Parts: sequence; structure tokens; C-alpha cells
Amino acid sequence: MKQQVEKISLWQLYILIICFQIGSAALVGIGNDAKQDAWVAVIIATFIGIAIMLYYIFLLSKVPEKNLFELLIFCFGKWIGKFLTLIYVLYFFYISARVLRDFCELLVSTIFEVTPIEVISITMMLVIAYMFQHGLEVLGRTSEVFFPYVVAFIVLTGLGVWFSGELELSNIRPILGEGFRPIVKALFPQLITFPFGEAITFMVITAYVGTTKHVKKVSAAGVFTSGFLLTYGAVIQISTLGVELKDRANFPLLSASREISLLNFIERVDIIIVFFVMFGIIVKVGIFFYGGLKGLELITNKPYRSMTLPMGALIAFFSVVISHNFVEHIEEGLVFVPFYLHLPFQFGIPLLLLPFILWKTKKKKKKESNS
Repeated sequence: MKQQVEKISLWQLYILIICFQIGSAALVGIGNDAKQDAWVAVIIATFIGIAIMLYYIFLLSKVPEKNLFELLIFCFGKWIGKFLTLIYVLYFFYISARVLRDFCELLVSTIFEVTPIEVISITMMLVIAYMFQHGLEVLGRTSEVFFPYVVAFIVLTGLGVWFSGELELSNIRPILGEGFRPIVKALFPQLITFPFGEAITFMVITAYVGTTKHVKKVSAAGVFTSGFLLTYGAVIQISTLGVELKDRANFPLLSASREISLLNFIERVDIIIVFFVMFGIIVKVGIFFYGGLKGLELITNKPYRSMTLPMGALIAFFSVVISHNFVEHIEEGLVFVPFYLHLPFQFGIPLLLLPFILWKTKKKKKKESNS
């Protein structure tokens, strides 16, 4: 059956990539294994992330107008392709539930301390499901509205800490004091998979960009910008909290923002941090959710809009039962997920696609030239 065509602009793609990658990464902090050199590790990971994104775009460019799932069927045939599509759907839904749990934990531990986590999870998924009832374009247009506020809040948080006199740049020294070993430990597998490798979901999104000519440049620019903002955030966290406190804090950026005190009037700006994190989480959960829905659409041959509410309900449910507490949730995210989920889905299968795509496209061109 013919599905409704959706399109987003290059500008919307750029914004979605930035908000997607700084979403939960800004919330839980990244690069802790590199200690005071976490910001160096993020810079290196950013350039690796650009290479990863360009590789994904390259795969899509070899077979134009196809998304990730259609590439799987093109390369491996109908049955194997649909099986791989199904496990990608489960992966996308699982990660969206994990990201949603990150935000729920933030709210119940800081603002809504007596509110059941189920209420927050259901409310967030209702918003996201309603958004996708009206299509991907709604997420793109909403991102355009909120993006300036997100960037402004990140920048102003750093300036607020600085003017409050709590920024100690000496905390980021000595640079490379223990060499590159801690940085390498931070890079693999954590930083290259979270958040940069998670851009695998954009192999679904970029197929619906209206102008394909500059997708490669815009995607690389989006990863670079998000990497810059994450580096900025890492410097703020380390300079304000120090290495040990940053490592112990559940939400280091939130802890750093609590140090802001200006003119005995501007204090406790937690709500600002929660606001921009909330929008980043909506984008990240939404894109993983959309990726899973598009996979189900291909498998069932039914419009994904008809599945937004039931699948949204399942994600809200699993975000609650996925772990018993926040410590277990974080441990699972640092130990199990990177090795057993992220690496196979972000790198294993995409690398396996390359020889099949090159062989199939070469075979197709040869057949066309002979006809």
C-alpha cells in the first residue's frame, strides 16, 4: 500500500541531530573514565562521530530514497531483511524506553519527588505519541521553535557558573596527565556508541529530507555542533564540581547549575536545566520511537500512525519495569548495552551492509548498461 510521504528540511535535520545527541548525554554526563580529560575525549569522539555519520550517509547514498530497513531488504532479501528489521525495531524501542527512564529519574529525584514515575513516563509518551500521530514534520517544526532556547540555556548555564565565581579551570589540569589510556578507555565503547553511534537512527530519518544534495554536509555540521556543546558542558561540569564529584553525581550538569548564585537573586536555576533536557529527551525518544514505528510499518504494511498509541504505551510500561532503581539502570547502560546492543547494531550490521550494497549496485548498473 502507498504510504503518505513525509519531508523535513535540512535545517530541521541539523537541529534534530544536535538535540538528539545532547539529549540524555547532557543529562547523565559522559567521558567519566577520562577523568579531568573528559572534554578531550569528547572532542576526539566528536570527530569519530562525524566519520560514523558520514559512513551512514554514504550507505544511504548508494541506494537513493531508501531508509535503513529498505536497505536491509535490498541487501539480504525479503525474509532475512525483515528479520533484521524486526530486531532493529526491538533495539530502537528498547533504547527509547531507556532514554525515557533517564528523564523520569531526573524529575522524580529533583522536582516531582512524590509523583509516581509511572505518571511522568505516561505523560511524556502521550506527548510524543500525539506528535507522531501528525507526522515527522511536527517534530521538525517543534524543534525549530525550541532550539534557540536550548542552546541559550546551555551557554547561559556556563556563564552563570563563571560569574558566580564557582568555575575553577584548574580542575581540568593536568591535561593528559595520565596519557591517552584513560581517554581510550572512555572512547571505547562508551563515547563512540553513546551518543555518537546512536545516529544509526538517522538512517531512517535522512531518507525523508526534502533536499538530499547537502545532507552529508548538514549531518556532519550537526554532529560537530553537538560535540562542541557536549565539550562545553563537560568543561563546565569538571571545572565546577571537580573530577570526583562529577563522577559521583547522578546528573552532573544539574549539580553544576545549582552552584549559580547571582546578585542574591538568581539562584536554583534547576528548572532551566530540566527544560532543555526535557526537550532533548523528547527529540531523542521521539526519533528512536519513529525509527521503530517505521520498521513496523515495513513489516506489517500498515501506516505507522495507527501504531503510535499502543507502541507508546508499551514503551512507557517498559521504561518503568526496565530496572528496579537508578543505580541498576545506569550500570546496565554502562556495561551491558554498549557491548551487546550498541556495537552490533551501530557498527556490526552497518559494516556488513557495505560489501552487499557495493555488489548489488554494481550488478544493477551492469545489468542496466547491457539492456
